[in-house]
Amino acid sequence: MSVASLTNLAGSIGGVASATSQLASLLTGASANSWWGSLRQASYGGVPFAVVSTSTRFGTRNAVHEYPFRDDAWIETLGKLPRRFQIFGFLIENSRVYGGGAVIVQRDRLVDVCEGGNQTLVHPTFGRIDNVACLDAEAGESVEHGRVIVVRFTFMRNGVQSQTSSTTDTKSLLDEVADDLGVGAELDFVKSAASAIEEGAAVVQTAVGVAVSWVQLGVSVVNDVRRFANTASTLVGNFGRFFGAGNSGYSGSNQTASSSTTAADLLNNDATARAAVSQASTALQKAAANPSDAASLNTAAQAYVVALAATMSGPSDAIRSLINLSSFTPTGTFTDSAIGTAMSTTSTATSALLRRAAIAQLAQTVAIYQPSSYDDAVSMMSTVTSLLDDEIEIAGDASDDNSYTALRSMRSAVVADLQARAADLASLATMSFGTTLPALVLAHRIYGDASRADQLVQQIAPVHPLFMPSTFQALAE
Repeated sequence: MSVASLTNLAGSIGGVASATSQLASLLTGASANSWWGSLRQASYGGVPFAVVSTSTRFGTRNAVHEYPFRDDAWIETLGKLPRRFQIFGFLIENSRVYGGGAVIVQRDRLVDVCEGGNQTLVHPTFGRIDNVACLDAEAGESVEHGRVIVVRFTFMRNGVQSQTSSTTDTKSLLDEVADDLGVGAELDFVKSAASAIEEGAAVVQTAVGVAVSWVQLGVSVVNDVRRFANTASTLVGNFGRFFGAGNSGYSGSNQTASSSTTAADLLNNDATARAAVSQASTALQKAAANPSDAASLNTAAQAYVVALAATMSGPSDAIRSLINLSSFTPTGTFTDSAIGTAMSTTSTATSALLRRAAIAQLAQTVAIYQPSSYDDAVSMMSTVTSLLDDEIEIAGDASDDNSYTALRSMRSAVVADLQARAADLASLATMSFGTTLPALVLAHRIYGDASRADQLVQQIAPVHPLFMPSTFQALAE
């Protein structure tokens, strides 16, 4: 109904002042059980107004299913129809029924509450209804009815927001983009190095040299003392907890060996894993000696990083080692001759293929890494995306379009994965105490749970659990 129609409605009210007086007498003299006696003073957000008529929409929401060659239909009920109230009324200056004062002041107050969000509606017959939204409102004013403003409202009760649950399998997504990067890196290697390899044995030897340098970088990580210490920390019991392996910080996220595992078992398993790395290394160097077979070289590079990651005690160690391989840059100088240019091209293409194999495995390892805190997840995201950004720039400058596209998708997937898993994690907070205290006491004071003392020990790495530092960072909750 337009404002003009509302204004015309005011004329039909006729003698508003006298009508209000009559209504007041009716309400005071009517039986409490009658329709008149049950009426309530209408208001919205505490602002009263007179009511001429109301209409209410209610019922159920339905989906009607009609079928061929059937005269009837199946009506599927989808719940209640949102209850909607349409009210026609008026404001009058200095009403004898509800007061209100100046009609302009009443109108302004009504505008404020209608534009101020959900309010309480007092309906003349339904009574008090909380959390009601004013979908729209109109006010009609005219010279003939200067002390009367006709109003029309459409109200609807507001319910609870329904959160749609949508989860993405970020691990599968990272596996998928890792596969895409492997394929893209192989295609870009063929495009870049195919013609250069034809220049002869010296060029082929360049590819072998790059592969050997990359393999040695991985071997240095495998022989790292830190890796052996972290492997020992997976043992069950008090012996392993002081090593702080797996993911640094939250002990519940670290990998642990079965209760029957001994130190000798760990050494045997480690020897087997190291042998697998050695075999993968030999296979990679053999494949590099025939770089024209790009598929075999790519497969050998991927097998090597998988074997290398398998030697690590947990995702944290694996990520540390793979970051080194993902940042690999070959060394060597080449002449400007045709052979020298071909050797330089092959060196660049081979190192890119190997780096991207490590990056693909890195992304898959990030998917199983459990951040110890929100801050840890943010730090990991920054580290990995920075590495990816560098490789994306390299791929773009080299016109490696397939790798460039795959790396961009991988970056988005890594961010989505870590953001999703970090959302419910506690942040780190700085804790300060007047003196050194045992880990058990601190766990009880901070978390009200002394069983989290091992977590604090692993996260803070004190000299001794009985003498924790007076200031440190730990999970806020």
